[in-house]
Amino acid sequence: MALSTEQRLDQAGMRRIILPMQSDNPALQHVNAWLADENILFDTGKDDTGTRRVWDELDCTQSLTGVYCTHAHADHVGLAHHFEQAHRLPIYVSDAEMDIARTAFALTPSDAALLRQGFLREMGAHRSGASPSRPLGGRATIPTAHHRPLLEGARLGVGGREWLVRLGGGHSVAPALFLDEKHGLLITGDQILPEMTPYVGLAIDAPDADPLGRMLDFLRSWADVDSAIIALPGHGAPFQNVGDRITGHLASYERRLNRAWQAADVPITGAGLLSALFRVNSGQQVLDIHYAMAAALLNHLVATGRMQKWRDEDGAFQYQRV
Repeated sequence: MALSTEQRLDQAGMRRIILPMQSDNPALQHVNAWLADENILFDTGKDDTGTRRVWDELDCTQSLTGVYCTHAHADHVGLAHHFEQAHRLPIYVSDAEMDIARTAFALTPSDAALLRQGFLREMGAHRSGASPSRPLGGRATIPTAHHRPLLEGARLGVGGREWLVRLGGGHSVAPALFLDEKHGLLITGDQILPEMTPYVGLAIDAPDADPLGRMLDFLRSWADVDSAIIALPGHGAPFQNVGDRITGHLASYERRLNRAWQAADVPITGAGLLSALFRVNSGQQVLDIHYAMAAALLNHLVATGRMQKWRDEDGAFQYQRV
């Protein structure tokens, strides 16, 4: 008789730790950390009172020997600095991810505000009738004093097992996935999720980047993954048939790209596309991430030759399909 997912995880010495997180998305109210053999931790949760309380109540922190972070978003690496300082633990994360965290932390509030204002102006958010936007809020993640870099293809012999490191891209700049081939486990972070499509947004300090192109390339490279592998995601429950979820993610991004392309039959700003992309009314308040997601879609359409882009006299970018 085949073992259930829960039985396989228990047999493999993996424990899911559900950590709280406040979010404007009602479907995104927790983040996972994964504990291997009670001494190796993958991701830490946010640096807030609720998350610290969970860790204080657990009995595993004293037995930890290392912390491995999938990526440097606040809900995954937020408490890494605490584990480093309070428990003297080594922190493993890719160089590019930690570079992003340190750059964001070093920005003064005024510099961050200027970057944000410049991005929103280029999207046309300052114009009459455009959707006003608000940031998600929260402070920048406190970076660790030191970190040990995770490299593509590295094999980590930790916790009595071997993990193969694979670096992705799209959701963040260089997120790490961890594959335990012996037990058929894949820690995916936010690159592959069981229900929602992973967030891909343009970073406001990298206006010409194509993060969606990187995400699509990553997903296609994993499309043939063994269906028996259990994915351990950053949000949601463990799941199998990873290839099916990848197919779903690819289809979701393609639908969004098609909506953007169809809406740009005449010159239009990023702000003008929001109603077609996210079903919001003209002038309805949105979050900065809506503009960031729209910009990622538009940049990919430009990069693949399906959209043209130019700056108008008011400083906003105009887009029109080719």
